[in-house]
Amino acid sequence: MELQLAAVLASLALGGAVLVLFFGKWWQPLAGTDRRVKELADAVEALLRQRSEVLGHDPAPSSDPVRAWLRRVQEAQEELASIKARHDGGQLYVVRLVQYLFLPTGPVAGLAEQQLKAVWALREQGAAILDAALATPQAPPPLLCDPEELVDLPAEAGPARAYLNEALRFLGDCDAALGVWGAGGVGKTTVLKLVREVCGRVARFDHVLLVAASRDCTVAKLQREVVSVLGLRDAPTEQAQAAGILSFLRDKSFLLLLDGVWERLDLERVGIPQPLGMANGKVRKIIVASRSEALCADMGCRNKIKMECLNEEDAWSLFQANVGGDTIHGHTQIPALARQVAAECKCLPLALVTVGRAMSNKRTPEEWSNALDTLKASLPSGTPGLDKSTHALVKFCYDNLESDMVRECFLTCALWPEDHSIFKEELVQSWIGLGLLPDLGDIEEAHRFGLSVIAILKDARLLEPGHNHRYNMFPSDTHVRLHDVVRDAALRFAPGKWLVRAGAGLREPPREELWRGAQRVSLMHNTIEDALAKVASALADTQPSSLMLQFNKALPKRMLQAIQHFTKLTYLDLEDTGIEDAFPMEICCLVNLKYLNLSKNKILSLPMELGNLGQLEYFYLRDNYYIQITIPTGLISRLGKLQVLELFTASIVSVADNYVAPVIDDLESSGARMASLSIWLDTTRDVERLARLAPGVRARSLQLRKLEGEHAIPLLSAEHAPELGGMQESLRELAVYSSDVEEITADAHMPRLEIIKFGFLTKLSVMAWSHAAGSNLRDVGMGACHSLTHATWVQHLPCLESLNLSGCNGLTRLLGGAEDGGSATEEVVVFPRLRVLALLGLPKLEAIRAEGECAFPELRRLQTRGCPRLKRIPMRPARGQQGTVRIECDKHWWNALQWAGEDAKACFVPVV
Repeated sequence: MELQLAAVLASLALGGAVLVLFFGKWWQPLAGTDRRVKELADAVEALLRQRSEVLGHDPAPSSDPVRAWLRRVQEAQEELASIKARHDGGQLYVVRLVQYLFLPTGPVAGLAEQQLKAVWALREQGAAILDAALATPQAPPPLLCDPEELVDLPAEAGPARAYLNEALRFLGDCDAALGVWGAGGVGKTTVLKLVREVCGRVARFDHVLLVAASRDCTVAKLQREVVSVLGLRDAPTEQAQAAGILSFLRDKSFLLLLDGVWERLDLERVGIPQPLGMANGKVRKIIVASRSEALCADMGCRNKIKMECLNEEDAWSLFQANVGGDTIHGHTQIPALARQVAAECKCLPLALVTVGRAMSNKRTPEEWSNALDTLKASLPSGTPGLDKSTHALVKFCYDNLESDMVRECFLTCALWPEDHSIFKEELVQSWIGLGLLPDLGDIEEAHRFGLSVIAILKDARLLEPGHNHRYNMFPSDTHVRLHDVVRDAALRFAPGKWLVRAGAGLREPPREELWRGAQRVSLMHNTIEDALAKVASALADTQPSSLMLQFNKALPKRMLQAIQHFTKLTYLDLEDTGIEDAFPMEICCLVNLKYLNLSKNKILSLPMELGNLGQLEYFYLRDNYYIQITIPTGLISRLGKLQVLELFTASIVSVADNYVAPVIDDLESSGARMASLSIWLDTTRDVERLARLAPGVRARSLQLRKLEGEHAIPLLSAEHAPELGGMQESLRELAVYSSDVEEITADAHMPRLEIIKFGFLTKLSVMAWSHAAGSNLRDVGMGACHSLTHATWVQHLPCLESLNLSGCNGLTRLLGGAEDGGSATEEVVVFPRLRVLALLGLPKLEAIRAEGECAFPELRRLQTRGCPRLKRIPMRPARGQQGTVRIECDKHWWNALQWAGEDAKACFVPVV
């Protein structure tokens, strides 16, 4: 009997074990669901306690934000009840498993996790409401100095000095918001830029944010601006983004400069902590710039500065400065005429600057007299400072540009959104694609020519420096922008009809009647995700020559279907428009297309029908999500006019074998000539085949991978120059991944090489670069090169702007000593142009430099994460560098850093 009982128990135990093994994997998600629901219930309970505290301080809330928060708290409580009901609806295992696997609304765990994030965001907002309720009015700390005592100010501060002083004095007032208002072109943006530049000498803030609100500004758009300036991560929803901004700024002092505000903005929805003013020992202030005094008042500005046009003497001084003394005093009759021309500018700073630059090459009295007559004839009578006057003055400057080509290049800048900073390379690529620049045969020469056109427009003050958020450069020499007054005028001068709704927050295409007759259409930087059937069908009658839809990340299929009817289209930009897997066959109908940009999409293969585009000259498919893209044999040879083919990406994702063979086969068999080819190569043989096609085919960007058995890179060696057919001299960008390379000695003449990326070169231990190969290198990235112990060679790159080292587990120091080819200890190592330095996941990194100091006069952004042994930044500050470097790091690492002096620490603004 006992034996039978033991057998039964053993059988039960064995059966239980089998059941556990069989069903265990199904139980895990259910156990996770229990945990998630419990976490959500606890979070909601804490939220309800917070609600009680809020109501205790304000039993009958009268403010809209507080009432909206209370309503969302109630909704969160109801959502918890719904999730718990679904979770508890079936207690039997099988019932709950069926619920988990088959209910159409998705797993309970996922719903609970999503709601948990929303509750956390509500708790952040509730904490801010409590901060506001508990705050007592306080005066901010006294100013560090009197604004009138400031010296060494930028030249543009001269005419605006009085307004600047008034704005800086506001930083020491009890008021939380200041309005700066006046006509377009009167200098509001200039004052805000000056405040950002010099306010650190007058008052202490953790962060100073200058963001452009512009027309059609939305909460999401303003959030993107704030996130870019602060260096924060993007969030999937407005609510989550607001919570992230709020969490970051809540315990910090900040000055928010809002430029170009056209309508009231709900800063709380953006995530800006409330109340403004002095709260919990932190100073929170905003300055609002607008054309409307009433709008400033609506934004809570009790004090306002009205910016007037300049007085006559200041206007004359500003005009003279832009014309140049040699021109004005080059003839006895010119000074009197110059004063009359300056008077026609109505004392508006923007007009004085642009007209002054336009007249800087007019050296005879006849030219000045003709200009005066033109201005008098074109300017309308009326109140100075109105848009009609400024547009006429801009038109005068536009007409004085040196050629129709430069004028048309200027007009196309208005196709980008208002206040948008345009990357110079992107702008020049667009000019080339639109056929605005002369055909120079060499794409690099064309780019250089385009940059010279940008310099002409900047010199004429029709373009101004933009912002580069990646480099934390304000202003930047890599980006340009149009003043909103100049952009408005440019759109009026455009020949024919242009439909421009760039960056306008569109969720669907403009009304059908707006499309009729449009020759150039720009809807870039929107969120178009739907297209009504009526509008899509109406587009069939539209025949634009250029269409810009880039950065609409979820472009609807109906829009693509409508595009096939645009048979006169020569320019189409669909970069980052959410195209997935299948190539949009509608494009293959556009037989007149010359420029096609499909970069940053998820395209699996190119169709043979693409060969119908016999006029195609520029085809960009850069940074495609799927590197294993299939290209049919014979396609490239059918595109007989193709001059630029961009199939390059710097990604480390594996590439299918023999991917590149059809492209090189086509080029070999057809004898095609190509001014610029950017592609991946799998073997040294591919490099040799491509080299044999030179100079008819010029390689601009190459990625080499899986160079198995290769211990060096012949492409970088002067010894191999004869058999490479000039490829070294045309190469601009090189990436090398997953190879057996042990040593890199770059001594070839490579005058155009600007960008290099090395990844997973685990055997690489020696690197040396000669001046011939590295004289123009500006962007260097290295990842997972574990055998490297230092990167001393980078200190000899005179043009280096960005250096990214990540996951190099053997790296102990960035720069070695004299024995490693570096400098002696007593020498200061200077990186004259380095702006971005990223040190990520370097567990053995102990020092930037073993001994001695470094100088980074242009450094603007430093990323340091996963470097626990790095305790010191040996930086010698440059004059005026205080508060200019954004350092993105962990809070405990920042607090433990050792500093040689407070002047070095003062250079950094931590983002922790």
